[in-house]
Amino acid sequence: MLLRTSTISCICGFTALLIAITDGFTTPRSHTKEYGLENRRSLSLGAAIVARNGLSYEDVEIGTGRNIFPGDSVLCYYVGTYKKDASAGGDNPFFAAMGGKKVTFDETEPGEPAEVIVGKGQVIKGWDIGICGDPTLEIPPMKIGGDRKLIIPAKLAYGERGAGDAIPPNTDLEFQIAIVNAERRGGGVSGETKVKGFAALAGFLGFMLLLAVVVAQNYNFFLQLFSVGNGPSTF
Repeated sequence: MLLRTSTISCICGFTALLIAITDGFTTPRSHTKEYGLENRRSLSLGAAIVARNGLSYEDVEIGTGRNIFPGDSVLCYYVGTYKKDASAGGDNPFFAAMGGKKVTFDETEPGEPAEVIVGKGQVIKGWDIGICGDPTLEIPPMKIGGDRKLIIPAKLAYGERGAGDAIPPNTDLEFQIAIVNAERRGGGVSGETKVKGFAALAGFLGFMLLLAVVVAQNYNFFLQLFSVGNGPSTF
């Protein structure tokens, strides 16, 4: 027998309420095996720390490796979501009543971590700060093996322009990021230091060349000098 409309509405409403209550970061499905997250529950934002620039972060797991530095090429799994506002064309009245729903706009595939360079403006600013940290904002850097949740305000993400059809304008983004590994990329020696080093090397080579010319032009003199010094004694 078909359920009555009122019964269906009650079931849908209860489901929407349950989703709203348990709303939090989505655990990246793509790295559950690697990080043992199969049974980990989504954490609420009660333990999150909000920095002065509006970025919220919460360490699900602090890594045991070294800190992540600007310029590192990191290998990571992540999932990115945002809350779709009820007024943004949502066609589900129950989600609308609960203030919208979450949309997953990007996620790494299982066994295929992403490789990105952080701290150099190649990703959104919220990622650079959220991963590399910022001592002026008292945000610690992530460590290799770490797992961190971020809520990135729109101004530190895609701002007023959004990102095409994937992310609406003025949208706060939520990420959960797990760092698998990190390597230095192009950190090296600064250009100024390299110039000074080449200048010092050129100066040394110039001095050696000048010394060789002087010795060549005064070969007989130096030969007599050493011959006198090493000759038989008259005493």
